[in-house]
Amino acid sequence: MSTALKSLPSSPLESIEILKSEMDLPIWETRLVEMMKLASKGDKNTWTLVYQLVREADSGRLSWGYHKAILSGLIYLLSYVGDSKSYRILVNYVKNLDRPIPIGALELISDMLPTFPELDIKEIFEIAAHNDELKSAFGVMALTKLTLENRLTDNEKIKTKEFLATYKNQKYFLSDIIETTLEFLSEEDHSPSDFLNELEGL
Repeated sequence: MSTALKSLPSSPLESIEILKSEMDLPIWETRLVEMMKLASKGDKNTWTLVYQLVREADSGRLSWGYHKAILSGLIYLLSYVGDSKSYRILVNYVKNLDRPIPIGALELISDMLPTFPELDIKEIFEIAAHNDELKSAFGVMALTKLTLENRLTDNEKIKTKEFLATYKNQKYFLSDIIETTLEFLSEEDHSPSDFLNELEGL
């Protein structure tokens, strides 16, 4: 018999304690879907909770090691809403990081970026060029994902290709995704018309 889903209290801190108690239970998926729907409708209490979740993550009181379901759920919620406010919260979370988080968390966030209709590609390039290797890794993963999802302009693709060709990161292994992206961009450079021209030259 399933447990009835109770509304979260107006206090974000109390709500977070409830989320912690539910995150490993079968009810969690139902809770997350309900939060997504409320957030998309602009529910004030839900957005207060979202901002508090970000603050708790920033401070380390919520960690990817112990509260992965809550933090990944937050990422999915922001992607589901998909507006400029949600995008800004997501990117600012990465920009404000002052402690390591798992590479899988960075991958999840970068995977969600193409779902947003409005992107600040210039800012992504700036993050990729950051001297902090964690933030830089996120920027690079975001660029590779946006490239493979065809969300970049031709000029942005050229810039990405030039940037990735010489990119190095001592802490995060990104060689495989960089190689895949560069191969993808190189294949795009050789369009069918280029291939026909090469044949005609034989």
